[in-house]
Amino acid sequence: MSWTDYSQNVRIRDLEENLSSAHSQMARERSRMRSELGRLRGNLEQRLDRVSATLDAFIELSDLRVTLGMFDGAAIARHRTLQLLDGAALGTLELDDVPGYWLVPAARGLHSLLNGDLSRARLRFDEATRIDAARARTFVALAAALTSAENARTLGEDVAADLLPHLPSPDAGLTRGQRALWLLSADGSFGDHARERLLLSTLRHWSTEGFQAPTVDAWTAPASGGTRPGPKDDPTIAQRAEAARRMRELRERITTITTLGGEETPTEVLAPDPDSAAFLQQTLRLLVEEGSPEEAPLLAEASRLRAVIEGSGQEVTLPSWDETVEKVDTLLQRDLTTEQSPPHRRTFALVLQRSAVLEGAQALVTRACAPPPEKTDLATRGVTIPITAAGADQGRLEEARRRIEAHTTPNGNARTMLWAAVATAGVLLMISLLTTHGVLWLLTVLSAGGAAMAYRTSTREQGEAERAREREGRMLRERVDKAVEDRRRALAEAEEHAASAREDLREVQRMLNP
Repeated sequence: MSWTDYSQNVRIRDLEENLSSAHSQMARERSRMRSELGRLRGNLEQRLDRVSATLDAFIELSDLRVTLGMFDGAAIARHRTLQLLDGAALGTLELDDVPGYWLVPAARGLHSLLNGDLSRARLRFDEATRIDAARARTFVALAAALTSAENARTLGEDVAADLLPHLPSPDAGLTRGQRALWLLSADGSFGDHARERLLLSTLRHWSTEGFQAPTVDAWTAPASGGTRPGPKDDPTIAQRAEAARRMRELRERITTITTLGGEETPTEVLAPDPDSAAFLQQTLRLLVEEGSPEEAPLLAEASRLRAVIEGSGQEVTLPSWDETVEKVDTLLQRDLTTEQSPPHRRTFALVLQRSAVLEGAQALVTRACAPPPEKTDLATRGVTIPITAAGADQGRLEEARRRIEAHTTPNGNARTMLWAAVATAGVLLMISLLTTHGVLWLLTVLSAGGAAMAYRTSTREQGEAERAREREGRMLRERVDKAVEDRRRALAEAEEHAASAREDLREVQRMLNP
């Protein structure tokens, strides 16, 4: 009965363990299913929300289109203007007047300008300016620059002076329209006078307000990584070499920019480059598509709703012609350091950041000319030997030699055994001569053999100790000689880096202080 009870108890325990395992598995499956259902519910809710937002946007857009139908005259003016900007040749421009809308006379002025009637274009542009000065003048400047270089210089100079008298502070944001005028002025599209005016007025404004020119971190900031580490006793060696190398690169970059800026630039080059032209065209289109004052909020809402529909219910931030793009310092550094930037733009940015570039160059020279340590240390046998260009410290070097000699001197056990064996053999020999006992003669011979073996052992130890002393002494001399040579070479390289950096600085100062 006891065996039967035991077997039943074992089966009962197995059943309980299997049941517990099944419960745990079911709990994990329920948790996983709840997680998957939660994700599915979240995805379904998001999709339903997007579908709902899309339907709402579609309904609102339908209602807005009915309202926008009341502004047919303004819509036609925008359509005709965009046709002209896209290069369509319109023989006549039939536009109805729209009260308070600057684009109608501006479109007529653009049509006259494209047909070569500059005087009539000026009259139309002036009419548009009286309605909305900021928008009309921005339109004139951008449209003139995108039509021809001659139109840009004829119409854009005065407009740029009014709309962008100077660049704001380096940490201030710049609107899209301001950036467009900056590009055209800096590139020389509006003429040399407009370029110099913006440059000088910005320098005066920054000086009056106490603004510091933005630093050119890409050229002068200390390298954050990638520099080969120097030796532990002088970690500044690599830093001085890196500073001298960056100073040389800075000189070469400034030489390239000043050489480009000093060349005679053809008129065609002063026209907007492809990237700038794309930015100008987008800005101009955004300005045109903004709409009349009463219509503009409706158009903005309609554009937002269309973006929601096209984005499957997601909200999208739409650009505008007067939105803030980036800060002045960011744009200046990009203009200066990007090799694809037009030459005039790079020289414009260089002049504005001249003081910061000179300060950065001086900082590079300071790092390149940092004095190296007067000495380095060579550790051996627990002795620290100072190393200078004149050589090693003789006192500490002699102490290292004494420690080597002490370390390589035999412990004397073999010599002690030798004298003991010789003494024993001598005593046994004398006793053997007196007694003529055979056993004593045998012990005498054995003692003499032991003395011979002790002699050989002592001689070998002395030889090995002498060789070890010579080897370690030679290694010490070689290490000291190498440390002295490395020290002299490091000092020579440091002086070369310093001389090269100072020469590069003088050349940079000469180029930036003509």
